[in-house]
Amino acid sequence: MNNIFFLTGVNGVGKSTIIPHLKSLLSGDKFVIYDFDERGVPEDADRGWRISETKHWLSEGNLNSKNGKSTIICGFIKPSDLGDYNLTNNKSTEVVLILLSAKPEIIRQRLITRYTKNGVFDESKMVIGKTIDEFIKGNVWFSEQILKEFEDNNLPIIDTSGLTPAEVAKESAEIISAKNVN
Repeated sequence: MNNIFFLTGVNGVGKSTIIPHLKSLLSGDKFVIYDFDERGVPEDADRGWRISETKHWLSEGNLNSKNGKSTIICGFIKPSDLGDYNLTNNKSTEVVLILLSAKPEIIRQRLITRYTKNGVFDESKMVIGKTIDEFIKGNVWFSEQILKEFEDNNLPIIDTSGLTPAEVAKESAEIISAKNVN
């Protein structure tokens, strides 16, 4: 079965960092791996942009499926971003969401490290229309909301808090391989 996998989670959980590790673990003749943001992220990225990009990646995944490959997209989407999307035209393809999560203090520390210089925020820097401080607080808050949504829907979750990127990629590859059987 050729599926479409979204490895999702808030900023700082390791989605982009694991891509090279996933590529080394999962065969290029069976999988195509993308970074959700590789087409660029506008300064005012919002839910509308995210849903538009989700539709793009679903189309890409369907095309890859027709060519005998599964698609893995590493980037932030919420289960509700899929809306009423269904794959009735391709009954052999399933969309699988896997949450990469981390403890709030780990997310905060990773983002502080990413967005500070010598431990100080560059207050002139904005991330998707927010100050860095607002951006970090929003990601920490939302990390708990999306975790609950995945738990409530019994969807796969990988806690990246104490794992290396290679370990996160290995756990992700195991879930992907188990769900990608014929």
